[in-house]
Amino acid sequence: MVDRAIDHPLMPKRRWFLKTALAIGAVGATLGGLVFWHRGLSQGKFTPHGRDVCHGLARGILGPMLPKDPAQRAAALEAHLDQLEAFIQGTPAMMQIQINAVLGLLGNAPTRYMLTDLGRSWREASDAQIARALETMRLNPLPTQRLTYQVVRGLTCMSFFTQSANWPLTGYPGPLDI
Repeated sequence: MVDRAIDHPLMPKRRWFLKTALAIGAVGATLGGLVFWHRGLSQGKFTPHGRDVCHGLARGILGPMLPKDPAQRAAALEAHLDQLEAFIQGTPAMMQIQINAVLGLLGNAPTRYMLTDLGRSWREASDAQIARALETMRLNPLPTQRLTYQVVRGLTCMSFFTQSANWPLTGYPGPLDI
């Protein structure tokens, strides 16, 4: 006879453990493949997907400080992306790998949706949709999503505010002469 007291669901068996480990490994490998497929950086330069992600993040984070005129706004965003790329190139190699992973997660549709609830690509999304996606990350109960938000916001702001050409856009007159 088989003792049914041993088959309690809170006492997992070896086969259950192996099936669960294989399922977790398959999901992890799939997500890792997606991140590599649409990675954000390649040889220190933005990939098209990485550039789209950073463009959308800049629109969401820096939006009120950017010029209102569409041509000037587009020029300011492109200049910011070039500055951000140079800024990232100046970071240590390990940090570039981590930034690449974050941009890859945000650049792929399934992982972007899981992190931000943003169904459209960053370029196609409206400013309101991007703001909602950033709020989803910022207020998420999971610490990994809040950390992702803090990383992309920190990179965007550090790159933008360290450029003295951007100071007039923010209303900062620059350092005072003493």
